[in-house]
Amino acid sequence: MVLRNICRGFLDVLYPPVCLICGRLSAGPFPHCCPQCVASMEPVCGCCPLCGKPFTVAANAHLCSRCHGGRRPYLWCRGLYLYTGAMARALAALKFGRRLALLAPLRRRLMDGWEGLEPKPEVELVVPVPASWFRKWERGFNQASLLAEPLARALEVPLLETALGRRGSRTQVGLGRADRERNAARSFLPGKGIGKVAGRRVLLFDDVYTTGATVQACSRLLSRQGASVTVLTLARRAPDNLEHLVVDAAVGGEDT
Repeated sequence: MVLRNICRGFLDVLYPPVCLICGRLSAGPFPHCCPQCVASMEPVCGCCPLCGKPFTVAANAHLCSRCHGGRRPYLWCRGLYLYTGAMARALAALKFGRRLALLAPLRRRLMDGWEGLEPKPEVELVVPVPASWFRKWERGFNQASLLAEPLARALEVPLLETALGRRGSRTQVGLGRADRERNAARSFLPGKGIGKVAGRRVLLFDDVYTTGATVQACSRLLSRQGASVTVLTLARRAPDNLEHLVVDAAVGGEDT
């Protein structure tokens, strides 16, 4: 370990580490993600207490219009950071550029966000959203599984990667809400470990929540097996409208 640190220090002098997000020299705890970029990852503050949709303005807790109008296949959903700026660039570099050096800072932000989350759901299993065989072969990993590993360890619960499967290789990137929902409904299927979720409190984890099509499709499959499902994502698409102001439903009303 001492020799490795000496070698790393020597290499850092010859080739100073550069932040993969902004290109600046990185002198912080993460060689390829500078402290400024880590600090700029913006937490989700006000949100719908059911689906976790971020609000564009400060507001008291109330259901968004979509949750007020219908039920969700999960009990609770939260995104920890807005999918914008440094967070969006870091996740894109990890997923599409295979920049595994960004895994450590993203895991750190995940754990920081989890520690600050209140209330926390009770969890007996962590189930990452699966990648298709093609994406896993292409990237060499499933980013949801890699990100969720330290969370499962901290919670002292199993990380169950076999609960869900995924067919096909069509990406959700670039699809609208309706196409995402159709694609997700066809893409996910029960995995060989699906029987282990029956009667358990399952935390479904994914890296990004965009329209919710993926987590809703996966939540339905888990719920049909008798699991009690809550959802956590590292990032959540930033709000782009004031939809949540259309209906100001009291939390705990008959539609929750």
